[in-house]
Amino acid sequence: MADTPSATPEQEQPRQKPDKQGGSWMIGIILILLGIAFLLEQGNYLDMTGNWWAVFIYLAAFASFANAWRSYRAAGEFGTSAGSSLTWGLVLVVVASIFLFNLSWDMWWPAILIAVGVGILAGYLLRSRTARPEDTISR
Repeated sequence: MADTPSATPEQEQPRQKPDKQGGSWMIGIILILLGIAFLLEQGNYLDMTGNWWAVFIYLAAFASFANAWRSYRAAGEFGTSAGSSLTWGLVLVVVASIFLFNLSWDMWWPAILIAVGVGILAGYLLRSRTARPEDTISR
């Protein structure tokens, strides 16, 4: 049996330290927004008695936004994964808002198209903004 050479420290890939506070900021934002929503309901500014479950769609939207942020941080640039997560988060916010505020689907469904367009446009603008100089072609 031949011994396989072990990798020298220079050849080893650097390990990334896990983000110990990875989801804590998201949980904080969620709690703040939930508290504001319930406070508005207590003050009779918002009525969530019939559609309180729509808050859980907002949770999925925030998870999608957090995934977009993680993708951005991992890649060092705003790529396709971050853009699609951002777009889905925007769509989920629109859908949750339609349910939570008892809005008419017949009137507000175009807002989903707007959210998709905003997500695609933001993805394009952020992607071109974070493009590395060697990726651009100079003319």
